[in-house]
Amino acid sequence: MKRGPNIGHTTAKQERINEKAAEERLRWKINANFGHRDLHAVLHYYDKGRTFEQCIEDRKLFLKRLRRICQRRGITFKYIVVTETKRMTNPHHHVIISKMDPEIILEAWEGVAEGGGNVSFQPMDRRGNHYKLASYLMKESRSTMERFKELGIKGKRFSASQNMAEPVVTYTVVSSSSWRKDPKARKGAVLYKFDDGSTCRSGWHEISGYPYQEYFEIFNE
Repeated sequence: MKRGPNIGHTTAKQERINEKAAEERLRWKINANFGHRDLHAVLHYYDKGRTFEQCIEDRKLFLKRLRRICQRRGITFKYIVVTETKRMTNPHHHVIISKMDPEIILEAWEGVAEGGGNVSFQPMDRRGNHYKLASYLMKESRSTMERFKELGIKGKRFSASQNMAEPVVTYTVVSSSSWRKDPKARKGAVLYKFDDGSTCRSGWHEISGYPYQEYFEIFNE
């Protein structure tokens, strides 16, 4: 099909492409390593004036303390961490982590920041596709990446443990004329339902200008 018109300035377009690619990588990692009843924890500060440099060091110390506690208890875990600074008005860290007693995470965090901080928890659902969480965390990381640039530091949008399973991603080019109006899941799988109840979305891609059709197959374990 014919491409749609180009949208936006080249530099801004490239930034969106880079962020979208990072979001896809994050979604694949989350889907391949975390599932029902694993935890999305948010580490908060009582001290809202914590500097960016302190927040990054706090994150390192938290993970160090968490490893030490889990080693003592014989617990193996995986994690993904995203830091949000919001220009230091409300710094916090998002941690996606394997299912464990929340008290362990509280214990690891309470000894990190001067003045302490609380932790909020949200169990992950069983739907198998965590694209909304990945998109949200990418938005949360934007100001943090800006701070890295200002300081001349090469930072990452997210950090992950080394024991993560790496998702296998394959691409197959297909003609849009072969798309089914209502896709059906293959045997042994179900179609993921979006929040509005639909199982398929389509439109024109804002960056490439090409038409797209999107749906997710979730295979039963």
